[in-house]
Amino acid sequence: MRLPFWGRLRRQTQLEQELQSHIQMAASDRIERGESPSRAQQAARREFGNLALVQQVTRDQWPWRRLDEFLLDLRYAARMLRRNSGFTLVAVLTLALGIGANTAIFSVVRVVLLKALPYPRADRLVMVYEDVRLPNYQNRKNEPSPGNFSDWNSHNAVFDSMAAYRNRSFNLTGEGEPARVEGELVTAAFFTTLQISPALGRAFAPEEDRPGGSHVVVISDGLWKSRFASDAQVLGKKIPLDGDAYAVIGVMPPGFHFPDPDDQIWVPMGLSPAELSNHGSHFLLVFARLKSGIPLSRAQAEMDALAKHLTEQYPATNTGQTVNVVSLHDDIAGPVRPALLALMAAVGLVLLIACANVANLLLARASVRQREVALRQALGASRSRIARQLWTESLLLALLGCALGLFLARWCLATLKLFAALALPRTEEFSLNAPVLLFAIVLSILAGIVFGVGPALHSARASVQETLKSGIRESPLRSGLRTRNLLVIIETALGAIVVIAAVLLLRSFLRIEHVPLGFQPQGVLTFRVIPRGERYSQLSTRAAFYRRVLERIEGLPQVQSAAAVSFIPLTLARGSKGFTMDGRAPTDPGQIPMAGYNVVTPGYFATMRITLLRGRDFSWNDSPQAQPVVTINEATAMRYWPAENPIGKRIRLGGSEETGLPWLTIAGIVADVREFDPMTEPQPTLYFPISQFADPAGILRDWVVRTDNDPKAVAASVRAAVWDIDKDLPITRIRTMQEVRSMAIVSPRLNLVLFGLFAALALLLASIGIYGVTSYGVAQRTREIGIRLALGANRSDVVRTVVTQTIRLVTVGLLLGLIGAFALTRLMSSMIYGISSSDPATFSAVAFSLMAVALAACYAPARRALRVDPVVALRYE
Repeated sequence: MRLPFWGRLRRQTQLEQELQSHIQMAASDRIERGESPSRAQQAARREFGNLALVQQVTRDQWPWRRLDEFLLDLRYAARMLRRNSGFTLVAVLTLALGIGANTAIFSVVRVVLLKALPYPRADRLVMVYEDVRLPNYQNRKNEPSPGNFSDWNSHNAVFDSMAAYRNRSFNLTGEGEPARVEGELVTAAFFTTLQISPALGRAFAPEEDRPGGSHVVVISDGLWKSRFASDAQVLGKKIPLDGDAYAVIGVMPPGFHFPDPDDQIWVPMGLSPAELSNHGSHFLLVFARLKSGIPLSRAQAEMDALAKHLTEQYPATNTGQTVNVVSLHDDIAGPVRPALLALMAAVGLVLLIACANVANLLLARASVRQREVALRQALGASRSRIARQLWTESLLLALLGCALGLFLARWCLATLKLFAALALPRTEEFSLNAPVLLFAIVLSILAGIVFGVGPALHSARASVQETLKSGIRESPLRSGLRTRNLLVIIETALGAIVVIAAVLLLRSFLRIEHVPLGFQPQGVLTFRVIPRGERYSQLSTRAAFYRRVLERIEGLPQVQSAAAVSFIPLTLARGSKGFTMDGRAPTDPGQIPMAGYNVVTPGYFATMRITLLRGRDFSWNDSPQAQPVVTINEATAMRYWPAENPIGKRIRLGGSEETGLPWLTIAGIVADVREFDPMTEPQPTLYFPISQFADPAGILRDWVVRTDNDPKAVAASVRAAVWDIDKDLPITRIRTMQEVRSMAIVSPRLNLVLFGLFAALALLLASIGIYGVTSYGVAQRTREIGIRLALGANRSDVVRTVVTQTIRLVTVGLLLGLIGAFALTRLMSSMIYGISSSDPATFSAVAFSLMAVALAACYAPARRALRVDPVVALRYE
């Protein structure tokens, strides 16, 4: 009968009692034969043999023997680590840094790259883009036109459903201050394609997604709680959006936000028949759900065939267009995948350096414990048993490091949630959940194997006779020294890789910091006010509103000038338009010139300090009745009029067949501006005066105010000036242009900070490792150094020997590290701006710096060798 593990203590007691009874029976027989009790007891014990050995042999036959031994080893390991508290503290802290960093980054990688999106069968969801390849415009993820969306939806055979949406903010008025809420204009199939139903109420019906349909809205759980106090009777209530009343028909489940994390409102788009046949305007985002069993490759092939058919049917608008079908998960995670994989590799290298450091500590400790191990072997312990017990100590160290590392990981994740929300998707899902905890435990066990097995086997293989004869200090540890030297080489190589990556990112970030933006962000306040609704449906009323507000703001103290624009620079938002040049009609479809565009008020260029190179600025006299004008940037002039003066030339929006639009005269040329972000080169851009831009898409959103001193000091006055004109308009995104610029480079900054921290940690650990090995080498060679000094050796030669040995190890490590960095940094090319990923100056600087660090690390041990007293050394044991 196999007894359960938990009865082992009772079985041990029974075994001891049984053995004692056998000895007592043998002693009683001898006493009956006339021997004295003491002699009988001694003879019975001598006849029975080694009592401990009999117990061990018996226990080997019990079930759960390995677990029993493991628990015994664990208790012994805990006592040994408690006895050597200094060693334990250093090792646990070292491991905690490596394990904590790996756990935190893995939590991010799991959520962003590995975890499925929070929608039913999310792997079947795809984004469908236009892939545009034209001479003057290329974009693999171009926003589809309503006409293409309609044709795709009607003629595909690979999607169960397809939906479209576009971002739209709404002015929410009523009780309290006006608020701007982010939302989406969506088609009726939006929620059915996601297979998500409202928690309360219903989604949109097809008849509600038509022009002039019912004003209905679906709201988020957050808006329901904040605006309606979780009122279960909210369905049917009206809320004022942009001056119109919308009836609430549904409330989404908690945590639902698609496509943007701050979306709170969804309203039917209501595309008209004319819009659904328009293939020339591109402003939609389209997603679809693949049919069951249809792979992504087949959907791509069919959509390519459909795109070819549409090009034949609409050559004027669809020439150069194909379709790009992308997994929704890849569309969200793709932009950050290289950075996260590089970070995961970096923290993995840091953990390996930490393991090498702990292995060095264990080897040093093993030299002190050689006599203990030899005595245990002499008393009958097997080498495998000793190795297993030593590995258990390593495992306990790793688990202690894991426990502390989890606290560090929790702090790191909280910090990432706070500072990385703009750079990483799905930050609200970062947490130390069960899969992450399992990863941390498995990683700790693997780390324990990596840094513990080598020292354990090395200790167990030591010669018992030589160790007991030689004593503690002179025990044969040449192989241990070779292992420690190898660990220094590994630490140096891994540290070099991480430091080179960090320095490349630092130099890249400094290049970004000094990129000329084309405007001066210092001293500029920006905010967002969007006049919408029936009150501002006409161009004249919109223009009058902008003019009155700007005049009011410019009259404030400390304000130099003010202006409004469609989108301020560095916000990744800008539209594009095709145009026809007077006298140069395109000869073939798809040859039409293209440029981005912005609509501005007079004074925008002066307020932003954008240099006017030629011509004039806009004025309020550029009315709808005056000659239509346009201003271009230098990139437009260089591309389309490279050898001419564009001032006075004429262009017309659209292709040559669109003859109903007026000709625009180029009135000015301004310097190039980095519209998207500091890393993107300026592109051709057209600027239109708001007083002549009747297109409803020309609503100005962003406002800029140049001040004499601190821009934030006039924020309250600016808010009051706007509300003096219209108290129902919400004012949001009040920030300085310096803050906007800082937000535009949040991803490079985050990469730099994380890599910089990991590089500093790697450098510190490598320095400690070099110091430890050099110190250990000097300690082991104390007798040799004393003999050499006694025989007349120069002390400087002794120091040179110590330093040279360390430099040789570091040189080998640096060479390996440079090779590894050359391979790794090529994978980081998308994260680096302005320099090569194999920049020789960076590689050389890091190599010399690490060599200097190595010299500093071996300085103290070298000085210690210099102070060796030959007389003391010759007595050294």
